[in-house]
Amino acid sequence: MITAALDIGSNSIHLVVVEIDGEKSFRVLASGKEMVRLGRSVARDRKLSANAMNRAVEAISKFSLRARECKATEIIAVATSATREALNRDEFLERVVEETGVHIDLLSGIEEARLIALAVVAKQRPRARQRLLAIDIGGGSTEVSISHKGEPVVLISFDLGAVRITEQFITGDPISEKQLRRLRSVLRAVIAHRAPEITKLGFDLCFGTSGTINALGQILWHRFHAEKRATPAYPVSGLPVRLDDLRVLNEEMALLDLDARSEIPGLNRARAEIIVAGGQLLEALMETLKIDELMTCEWALREGVILAQLARRASAATASSANLERDPSLRGALALVEHFQSDRKHATKVAHLAQHLFDSLRPLHLLGTEYRRLLVAAALLHDIGKFVSHTNHHKHSAYLIGCSDLTGFMTSEVKIIANLARYHRSSLPKPKHPYYAALAEADREVVRKLSALLRVADALDRDHEGRVRSLTCSYDDKKVSLTAVCSRVSDATQYRIEDRSDLFSEVFGRKIEFEIKLAG
Repeated sequence: MITAALDIGSNSIHLVVVEIDGEKSFRVLASGKEMVRLGRSVARDRKLSANAMNRAVEAISKFSLRARECKATEIIAVATSATREALNRDEFLERVVEETGVHIDLLSGIEEARLIALAVVAKQRPRARQRLLAIDIGGGSTEVSISHKGEPVVLISFDLGAVRITEQFITGDPISEKQLRRLRSVLRAVIAHRAPEITKLGFDLCFGTSGTINALGQILWHRFHAEKRATPAYPVSGLPVRLDDLRVLNEEMALLDLDARSEIPGLNRARAEIIVAGGQLLEALMETLKIDELMTCEWALREGVILAQLARRASAATASSANLERDPSLRGALALVEHFQSDRKHATKVAHLAQHLFDSLRPLHLLGTEYRRLLVAAALLHDIGKFVSHTNHHKHSAYLIGCSDLTGFMTSEVKIIANLARYHRSSLPKPKHPYYAALAEADREVVRKLSALLRVADALDRDHEGRVRSLTCSYDDKKVSLTAVCSRVSDATQYRIEDRSDLFSEVFGRKIEFEIKLAG
């Protein structure tokens, strides 16, 4: 299978087209990059400018054509901070779909950090006991993570990026001494607020990704070999960036105007426009996080998107109730269950029952396997609103999910999950409900179908006692028959099934007949 990933960043748009070789490996067929600077106008007035949108649409159109020429069967497009924060993002997203056919998913900063971490770990392959720190400086945000045993354990996203801070802090060319002092002070203050999470845990390896850090690595590489009077071609990855060398470079670049910076070996003019801010940001990160040296890494977000897609496919292919809690994409949901002190035993039981209903009734709901994961996540999270109040806890659950940094899911998926939790009990989906009204028409239909299943699954564990040992489903044109083998009979469960089958009957045009059998 051939898959393409588009990373629509605040500074550049990146393409990678890969051929999937197995469950965890791929071969790169094509790649590309266009610097479109979506984040410049967003940093000034929180809107994507018309020119920036034109450049982005043109780049996406070109890349989607290239992906199809490589016979890609799917294009996964994700957008980061500039698009995420823009007040006119819907206009941009709709225009991209209309003119290119590409649907863009928005990433939260935390999910972006997770995907970058996956890519760096996969590329660098640290030993099992080693903790790996990854830093990615983008145009609008900076992501920092620590991974251990192949999984991210710390994820941080700063609203600091090379384009953003250039627009916000640098007006002169070269930068004035006053602006430089203010920039350095602000960067260290923001980073210091989150630094203890990194320094307390510690790390063994440190890598930096994406354009700014790779450019700084290339400049320092050229400098080192110029001193040696040698000019070897630099590698695309694995270049050292030492803090002491970076300090010297930053001092020199701060004194240069754009024309002079553009003459620096290893730096093109477009990157030279933002390299002063980017260099100062990396210096502040290395100082505050106590990093003496890092190595550059060529893999970043777009490779992380591919790796996450592979993981989702592998999870779907082997999906069963037995491996529910081992699914990496559900770890964020399970973490929220713990954080909000929800009943994990009940949540897990409802998730098992929901996925069983999903699998058994595929000919009725006609939804692809990718939606199974959303249903399971919603089942795990449906009761977290009780942390706020038992009354109307379904509404509180939807709010908490929508406002959380739920890792493992795109922003559009989080919206569906929040709606599913909202409708696991009480009223049915209505156009006047804000969360539901905000969904696209196709997603509303998904919510209706999956909510119908979740309401029944939750009713099957009405008493939170895990009485259902097994469940069988059958159906005809008029009814769906559910037979539950239980540890003991519960009239409350029978009543709750009848009460919660309203949406099911409305969506699928069949009533539910429920029977309980005692376990032998």
